[in-house]
Amino acid sequence: MSDIFTQLRNIGIIPVVAINDATKAVSLAKALSKGSLPAVEITFRTNGAEQAIKAISSECSEILVGAGTVINVEQAERAKKAGASFIVSPGYKEDVVQYCLDNDIPVMPGVSNASEIEAALSHNLTHIKLFPAEVLGGVKMIDALSGPFPQVSFMPTGGVNTQNLSDYARRKNVFCMGGTWMVKADLINGEKWEEITTLSKQAVKNLHGFKIEHVGINVADSDSADEIASTFSLFGFEKRSGSSSIFASDSIEIMKERGRGTNGHLCILTHNVERALAYLDNFGFKPIMESAKYFGEKEKSAMKVVYLDKEIGGFAVHLKKD
Repeated sequence: MSDIFTQLRNIGIIPVVAINDATKAVSLAKALSKGSLPAVEITFRTNGAEQAIKAISSECSEILVGAGTVINVEQAERAKKAGASFIVSPGYKEDVVQYCLDNDIPVMPGVSNASEIEAALSHNLTHIKLFPAEVLGGVKMIDALSGPFPQVSFMPTGGVNTQNLSDYARRKNVFCMGGTWMVKADLINGEKWEEITTLSKQAVKNLHGFKIEHVGINVADSDSADEIASTFSLFGFEKRSGSSSIFASDSIEIMKERGRGTNGHLCILTHNVERALAYLDNFGFKPIMESAKYFGEKEKSAMKVVYLDKEIGGFAVHLKKD
């Protein structure tokens, strides 16, 4: 069951779809996957939900498909039979939760307050949906809940969009987000698959928030490093010396001795290092785990920084949590 939550964390954004015509489900799922969002939550708000789940689960093995807006046991049973890999409900419903637990189906009940979170925790459910997220206060609510419930990870849904996506993605207690902007009804009904793919790609870009923080330059020795840093001062870049390098401004680091990379390294910021690694794995990049550093104890905390196993243009690359 935990594998599902890891997959959802790695994907990061779960498109929440209300689909009337189940014959469009497979094309929709493929459009999302092409945009690097290989997951979909089909809501039980339409008559086509069950057949849509069945079509995606049987024809798109690479897509993680779940059922959303499940408000009773009968819908949960139908969703399971159709092939849903997980179940999401808008609120906390004890009988739905119990059915899913009894049948070994990952479930994310919706919560909106501390009492409902405690009800979920009474069943050892630590991955739950926060709904409606923005109405409840958005990231301020997420931050407030992190204190009394450090063991809980949320899937905020309701009001998540391209403008606030990055704010949610940075939170350590957010494992994924539910969103609808890339799967609006007019796009699905009009079979605008390329537009859905484009919107999905943009969502993934915002999800990771990749940005170069600084460039590290390898030189022969500390004297050479100091000389180069002094040259950069001609441009008004302040020189700042450290134990292993000299910074000429915040974005240029000159190494006092050769570090990783043929020419040096690139430090790339991202909102979530583990999620970024899962994404980059699709393109052949692996982490060098002995280079990893963590926030706090390794086995209990998020990754802070890690180098990748491939160079780009002669530069090693390390990811860093922003």
